[in-house]
Amino acid sequence: MDEVRLRHLHNGVALDPVIITKGRLQLVGMEIRGLNSYVIGKLWDSFRQHVSEIDRRRDHESIYYALIELTGNKWEVFYTTCVEVVEEGKLPEGMVYKVLPSTTYAVFSHKGAVARIQDTFEYIYSSWLPKSGRTRLNQPEFARYDHRYPGSKNEDSEFDIYIPVGPISNYSGEE
Repeated sequence: MDEVRLRHLHNGVALDPVIITKGRLQLVGMEIRGLNSYVIGKLWDSFRQHVSEIDRRRDHESIYYALIELTGNKWEVFYTTCVEVVEEGKLPEGMVYKVLPSTTYAVFSHKGAVARIQDTFEYIYSSWLPKSGRTRLNQPEFARYDHRYPGSKNEDSEFDIYIPVGPISNYSGEE
């Protein structure tokens, strides 16, 4: 582990997540397959140009979501840029409607440029989750971007990462 990664873990990620149960979440947005950062950047550009076409938005403030879900084909994922809506309705061309059921999440705050996001996910999945006594549920995870996020390259950016988790297991492995 290099010095930059250690500094990120101490200053750039909430090491102890907040555990919350979030109610049903209805989202409308644009979707791609994969996690190519160049393609994701283009997706965000396109989404921002068309977000005003989405009616029934829950919050017209600048709250955006990035949803990551498995496609069912090995480790391939769908990446969806989206906003929350109050109900399903007519979709703008090229957009999708997603519903996430009420789920318990471990919520981590990522601080700094998006370029360090891999370090945050590595901490979550390699360190925190195995030690937490929880299992990751087979539900999409997402990032929530609000007023604390001035941009992907801004070191002062902060956003929250929601990892779907089950209850703490009391199984000790002993009989």
